[in-house]
Amino acid sequence: MSFEGFPFNLGWELTLACNLRCNHCASAAGLPRHNELTKEEALKICDQFPELLVQEVNFTGGEPLLSPYWAEIALYLKDLGISTNIITNGLALDSKIVSQMKNVGISDVGISLDGLETTHDYIRGHKGSFKQVLRSIELLQQENIRIIVITTVNNLNIDELPAILHLLQSVGIQYWRVQPLIPMGRANNFKKLYMDNAGILKLGKFIQCWEPKSKNEGTHIICSDGLEYIDGISNCERPWRGCPAGWVTCSITSDGKVKGCLSLPDNLIEGDLRKDDFWSIWFHPDSFAYTRRFSDKELGSNCSSCNKAMECLGGCSSNSYAASGKFHNDPYCFYRINKNSV
Repeated sequence: MSFEGFPFNLGWELTLACNLRCNHCASAAGLPRHNELTKEEALKICDQFPELLVQEVNFTGGEPLLSPYWAEIALYLKDLGISTNIITNGLALDSKIVSQMKNVGISDVGISLDGLETTHDYIRGHKGSFKQVLRSIELLQQENIRIIVITTVNNLNIDELPAILHLLQSVGIQYWRVQPLIPMGRANNFKKLYMDNAGILKLGKFIQCWEPKSKNEGTHIICSDGLEYIDGISNCERPWRGCPAGWVTCSITSDGKVKGCLSLPDNLIEGDLRKDDFWSIWFHPDSFAYTRRFSDKELGSNCSSCNKAMECLGGCSSNSYAASGKFHNDPYCFYRINKNSV
């Protein structure tokens, strides 16, 4: 075994079924995948996690609460000593489900908020969704479940970021994750959501300005999907060292396929858990070649001349592949855009 890393953190798409049809959804979620895993198959997959040193599993979708087995899988993982989180749009949350989350050991709940009321409801395609998110936050707070609000930043909501931050602070949110729109899936039908270089620059400047202030006031801004590499924020605590897929994390689709990240297209599959065991897929010499076999020769034109390239390894794999058709070529790099704007 030449590679010695382990998937400490897993993303698990429990179902692709969803009760919304969001304009920006990279997965184009709505209907379940054909032949999704049964409960028995899912639990057998869970049995393989301890030997691979899995520490945390993040349930996502689609809408993971539409899986009839989410609570049983969470409880099973709890008994295995593995932490579980869930990412939801909040529409299905009620006091009964929140209580159930508490009972089965859900550690964190990520809940999506994509703008102020009019913008959020438009992006989510459901009038009243914004109010339901705020109600869901109240319910989770009543059970003392840690909340991470997630905002996918796009051309429609970028100017609302200061107001969103103020709103989150007013309701006591401690963690706010911001991520750029990934140009794939249903987002391809709503290109007015796409941000240009000016939008990425505005987003990065917002984070630089507000991250230290908001942290002091009790709300931590968490950067993801390539935004980790923004100078002037507290990323020195955990420096960005490129896409972690295949090094310390990977994902499982609802039909049992393994890929580096759920935001990558479905053709980029490393293996099938219905055909091979997880250990064999993870340690296969050809798995996750785009990260494990990286060299500077793989850098695309957006990254090849950058002095940070060998640190960030070409940025977010999902953004890079979706926007440019290749890895290590992230066009949504704030560092590059900001440097070129000076």
